[in-house]
Amino acid sequence: MICKYCQLIRSFDAKYPLRKATREVKGDYPRCDWHWRYVCSICGKPIHFNGITWCEKTRRFICLSCAKSHRIVRRTFWNWKDYYAIECDPCGEHHPALDYLEFLRQHPWQLHPDMLKKQEGLDSDLKLPGPTYFCVPLKEGVITEEQISHAWNNLAVKWSCRYTEYGDKNRRYIIDPALFKIVGAVNGLSILDAGCGNGYLCRLLAKKGAKVVGVDISRKFIEIAEQKEEETPLGIRYYTQTLCNLSMFGNKTFDLVISNLALMDVHDLEKAVVELRRVLKKKGKLVFSVMHPCFSSPPVHGWVRIPQDSSRKEDWIYWKVDRYFDRSMETWQYGDMPPTYSFHRPLSDYIKILLQNGFRITDFEEPIPSKKDINEHFRELGDCDRISWFLMIGVKKA
Repeated sequence: MICKYCQLIRSFDAKYPLRKATREVKGDYPRCDWHWRYVCSICGKPIHFNGITWCEKTRRFICLSCAKSHRIVRRTFWNWKDYYAIECDPCGEHHPALDYLEFLRQHPWQLHPDMLKKQEGLDSDLKLPGPTYFCVPLKEGVITEEQISHAWNNLAVKWSCRYTEYGDKNRRYIIDPALFKIVGAVNGLSILDAGCGNGYLCRLLAKKGAKVVGVDISRKFIEIAEQKEEETPLGIRYYTQTLCNLSMFGNKTFDLVISNLALMDVHDLEKAVVELRRVLKKKGKLVFSVMHPCFSSPPVHGWVRIPQDSSRKEDWIYWKVDRYFDRSMETWQYGDMPPTYSFHRPLSDYIKILLQNGFRITDFEEPIPSKKDINEHFRELGDCDRISWFLMIGVKKA
């Protein structure tokens, strides 16, 4: 059996050697050692050869996730029209991924035949990795708020390390532009950030002139937020509390309640909605975002990729969705971070709970990033114009 990548390249280069497939020989995309996964020298994780580079100066492999930055370079070679240029922090240069390095004859195995003999850098596992999450029916998912709080406490520090002052890339380039457009001018408004995390959005709102209060179920997140407030006082108050019990606030306290990617992590959604409505003023508004129930949270979902581990978006064939109506609890894990929980409900559940609790829908957005932002942050945002990852809804008291 011949490596499929070798066959593909041979169709564009008649002199390219055809190598025997040694990996995934029973899978959809059998590959040779050259076109398998290589182990990142920083994180120690195996990455598809089109998502990892080699620095000749430092003699190490660097993957997309560990690089300080990366960019897409539009340049046709063999079957492909672009490649990842991955930054190496020590030397400060952007190196092409191994696919383009091989084309340039600068692949480490081409430069150092001894590395080829030893198969240095190659992932020794013959199989592709499996999913890092699992779901159980919501009615069978016995979970307490203490467990949810504990999970986010364990995750808080590593999660916050991913943030700039504008949050992560999803928040900065997809969610928050739509959010700020919906809420408009906030100067002088009293705002509750319900599920505030480390408080990045609280700080952005306070800098726009709002009087902000943040609430989160994670004590550790609130500690991080309070430390930021000490360093740069903006008049923000923080509380450690579940969104299902906001008893520290009286009725009709806030002009605006914002909940950014938090309500899908709440076990008792209706109880939380009742509390958020209670603390809103008579003409107040609730604006919230969640992972899109139709695409990103059903029990069975994800890109069908050929090969399964490819970092190239053109290898991501389509997005699968199944068991959409199965209300479920998901235990998920981001990279090497500790696991935590989310809850999938059909979109109709959100709408019915809002309507049954006296809300009138005023805004409904499925935000997407700009073409400019997609080009500049292709790996993180490059599929966000193909499916809707997020859903944003604005409501007022009926």
